[in-house]
Formats: sequence, C-alpha cells, structure tokens
Amino acid sequence: MLFSQEESPFGQALTPVQCLHYALTRPAVAAVMVGVSSQEQIQATVAYATASDAEKDYSEILANAPDASFRGHCMYCGHCAPYSKKIDIAAVNKYLDLALIQEAVPETLKDHYALLNHHARECIACGQCIVNCPFGVPIIEKMKQAVTVFGK
Repeated sequence: MLFSQEESPFGQALTPVQCLHYALTRPAVAAVMVGVSSQEQIQATVAYATASDAEKDYSEILANAPDASFRGHCMYCGHCAPYSKKIDIAAVNKYLDLALIQEAVPETLKDHYALLNHHARECIACGQCIVNCPFGVPIIEKMKQAVTVFGK
C-alpha cells in the first residue's frame, strides 16, 4: 500500500528504498525480509545498498502527511478486540490488504489466511469492533471482502 499514492495513508507513495530505510532505522531491527514477485522488485530492493541519504529520506512524506491520513486504514493494532467470535481481525485485514495489492492472490497468502483459527465468514456484524477501532476502519465491509477474496 505504501508504494501507491492512492492507497498510502500518507497521501504520497514511498519508494522501496524509503520503506527499507524506515524499517531498518527502527530500534532493535537488525534485518528486514522482503517479499518480491518480479526482477524489477528485486532491483528496486537491492538499490538500497547504493542509495544516497537523500534517496533514503522519508521525512518529507511523513511531515506533509494529511492530518487524518490513517483514517479508514487498518493499522493492525488490535484495538478492535475483544471480539466474541475470536476472529483475529488485524490478521484478516493484513492478509486482505496484501491480497488486494496483488494482480493475483499468491497461494502462500491464501495458505496463511487458511491457517487462522477463525475466518471472516464467522463475523456476525455486531459492530463492536468498529466501536473499538480508533482509525474508523469499515471492519464489517472488510470482513465481507475477505470472504469474497479468500472464500471463507
């Protein structure tokens, strides 16, 4: 999502180099595992090794982010819990977001979703998760979308 201006909660796309730099400059982070699906993505990732400080700098994007930039975007924080049906809503949203940015849903992603103990189809649309969500995510709609994408 961060690579797309339309999907990024910052209102502007970040480059792979900027994303890697952000992750690698977090306290206690020693390594980042990158997922790629093309040679172009591999090259964009490897570019980090020779990138200048200016190419790594993401501060301007964060500093100019709209005030409500995270509104409606799941941050996978888990504040939507507790949930009586024990669905890991954050994980469902994470897998759904990853699926939606792909041309086709990778089998590995389908497998990760299938391994969840509870799935989006179990959602009873009670709305408690929405009350708990500090980001205004339309969770019930997301659960319906996950059922469509993953089939359960």
